[in-house]
Amino acid sequence: MKILKVLPDERFKTMAYGSNSPLIKAIKERYGYDEVMYDPNMTEAEYAELIRGYDVLLTMWQSPHVPNELATNPGKLRYICNITGEMTKWIDLDIIESPLLKVTNWGNAPAFGIAEGAFSLLMSVMKDIPLHIKNTKEKGMRPPADERQTTLYKRKIGIYGLGAIGMKFLEFLRPFEPNVYVFDPYLKNIPEDVTMVDTLEELFSVSQIVVIHAGLTDATRGSVKAEHLAMLPDGGILINTARGQIVDFDAMKKELFSGRLRAGLDVVTEDNMPAEDDPVRSLDNVIFTAHHIGAYPWGKIPEDLDFAEEICLRNLKHFENGEELEFVMTPERYKLST
Repeated sequence: MKILKVLPDERFKTMAYGSNSPLIKAIKERYGYDEVMYDPNMTEAEYAELIRGYDVLLTMWQSPHVPNELATNPGKLRYICNITGEMTKWIDLDIIESPLLKVTNWGNAPAFGIAEGAFSLLMSVMKDIPLHIKNTKEKGMRPPADERQTTLYKRKIGIYGLGAIGMKFLEFLRPFEPNVYVFDPYLKNIPEDVTMVDTLEELFSVSQIVVIHAGLTDATRGSVKAEHLAMLPDGGILINTARGQIVDFDAMKKELFSGRLRAGLDVVTEDNMPAEDDPVRSLDNVIFTAHHIGAYPWGKIPEDLDFAEEICLRNLKHFENGEELEFVMTPERYKLST
């Protein structure tokens, strides 16, 4: 089985899932593997012809665009294994809909890290940890006068999007017996211990805390507006580890500057951080984590495979053996993906 990975530029040799990663080392041991640097002077037809000589194409963040002509004329190619999650920027729906090709992504690989991150942000904001840190440094060992810390027990928590990450986050919540409300119009299997709502308006109106786990699509982009944030009670909390573009950040900033709401934001804009001179960075009622709350570099043995690498290797083995692939990208799932 011959596998091709095309690098956008030299930097990607040393980045995640790069040339010396545990994943690529394992692939080299088991299969025929070629790694080439993308030539921007190639036409799409020339690039397609290169890919046609391989059984499998590996793609990932910032991969070159996969030529749509492969959908009807793939040559040897039968499988595109997208190592990471996002793919809509380089794989079009034509490829997904092709009966001649299978496409997968990392599926639930980020669920643990991001759900842990969302839960950590929630607990930190809910317990007023930033305020306690500041108060202790400035005033010594006494509680801050304006603290609003609380408990998860019996609190009303809204979850926007209950996919793989949202479901893992729900598992973390359960021991605290909160009242959980969910808005997800695409959810098919509804857990018995949640209350489904029909609109975002209803979700925000019944919740004290809202946690966002939705993907970024045309339907979710800018969907959390000022009027939704205004429905949260004073001291209410918003946690977002999904995509910043889901929330109107200017409206969020107004609430934060007023001191009425608190937030834990792993994502806020396409750059995932406010501008360097934005005074919102200095507020005590918000934590920014720069789209990195799901990372786990510390404590990991360099040779160990991470979740995404394990899924990729399993799928390559399944493909080689003619077995069912995990996390196949259907047109329906693709349209709901970031």
